[in-house]
Amino acid sequence: MVRGLALLLGLLLALLPGKSGLADMQWKQNTPAQQALKSYIERANEFLSGQGEQPVNSLFEMYDQLAVFGITAQPDAQEPEGVEITVRLLYQTMNSLELRVRDATRFPNIAGAFLWALNPGGMTRESALAEPTRKANQVIRNPQTSFEDPVEELNGTRPRIYYAYYPNQYRDGVSWLQMTIIFPLEGTWEDGSVQTVVTETRGPDTYSGNDAAYDGYFSRDDYSHYEFFVTPTPEPDSAAAEEWFMEELEPKR
Repeated sequence: MVRGLALLLGLLLALLPGKSGLADMQWKQNTPAQQALKSYIERANEFLSGQGEQPVNSLFEMYDQLAVFGITAQPDAQEPEGVEITVRLLYQTMNSLELRVRDATRFPNIAGAFLWALNPGGMTRESALAEPTRKANQVIRNPQTSFEDPVEELNGTRPRIYYAYYPNQYRDGVSWLQMTIIFPLEGTWEDGSVQTVVTETRGPDTYSGNDAAYDGYFSRDDYSHYEFFVTPTPEPDSAAAEEWFMEELEPKR
């Protein structure tokens, strides 16, 4: 009887909301970035608990410049179980976060947690879920179609968000939906905004009707803004120019 009550009590405690999942993880807090990361993961876990999702509860590696986490069935697991979180650190602040989720249906809540944790006071839960939900639905509709936003790794003045999907990436039948966050430089992020970067596509032509002016510059347009002129002489540094110059030096008959 007593043993049964003890097991029941343990189960209830495990299911209680509000536990961060961080208590048993071997955190290092040697640098300001590691301290900031701990607070960031705690905020993400607050969101996850509110959505009924498992918190980040396993720490696989942690160094001054790298930390690898997971969401696992039991806390403090030894290996990832379909959710992998890799964070690269600078000394003062976080550099980047890469989230990889095997189950597309879990992706919105997990990715949304890390977006909301960027700015809990300025971002609603609904807005944090919006883009991850769109990406997950895209994968569910077209599970064989990959996509990838090329990632610019240099830190800017606000967080940048990139998405990718790799069906059967390692030929093991497992597909991965991925989100990458590039964090802003320390002290540069003032307005709390977040930039979602869309997959690069070929830009439209920039020519405006018959006007000689152009609306803007796109690095991947069809170069219709270049104009070519036929000149009576070849380019000065070309082989044809040298031949032309020698012919010009010959006496005229």
